[in-house]
Amino acid sequence: MNSLLVFVTFVKIGAFSFGGGYAVLPLIQKYIVEVNGWMSIDQMTDLISLSQLTPGPIAINAATFVGTKLGGLPGAIIATFGEVLPSCILMLLLGNLLFRGKKIKFMDYILSGLKPAVAGLILVAAISMFTSSILNVELKNITIIISTKEIFSSINYLGLIGFFFAIIMQKYRKNSVIKTLLLSAFLGLILYFMI
Repeated sequence: MNSLLVFVTFVKIGAFSFGGGYAVLPLIQKYIVEVNGWMSIDQMTDLISLSQLTPGPIAINAATFVGTKLGGLPGAIIATFGEVLPSCILMLLLGNLLFRGKKIKFMDYILSGLKPAVAGLILVAAISMFTSSILNVELKNITIIISTKEIFSSINYLGLIGFFFAIIMQKYRKNSVIKTLLLSAFLGLILYFMI
């Protein structure tokens, strides 16, 4: 494991982690899957699922999991520290201005400009996860599927069942997200051992 590369990669991800965990998923995918090849897209989807199940922000959990995969406990510490360092520095600088009672008008403009970009990043993350989980293809490899036969051969029917199961549990049964996640994980384990 190249510790400096892991640290710098997660500093880059952490520096642009505006908008929460889902907005940073395309960045994590780009650097972890595409640029450095530390994980496959399927492993990335599993990583996101695990990051959802464990307490804490998605980006920090993802950094910890990737760091652990690459270098054990030292890798986890390096990746997690790289992920949180830019946010800590930014919060110290902005906190210093806020506690002095200064109005930071330019931050309002910056944040209003970031909202559409964050929405777009969340949409890209959702499409990427859907294509890798349900359609068994990576987002960058999607081409126009012409025949119906090709459409049906690329669908992961177990993933599709899990997708609709989660929607039904959330929308119609009014379950909490935690119950839906636990029930989906349990369903996935049952299907995994049955097949």
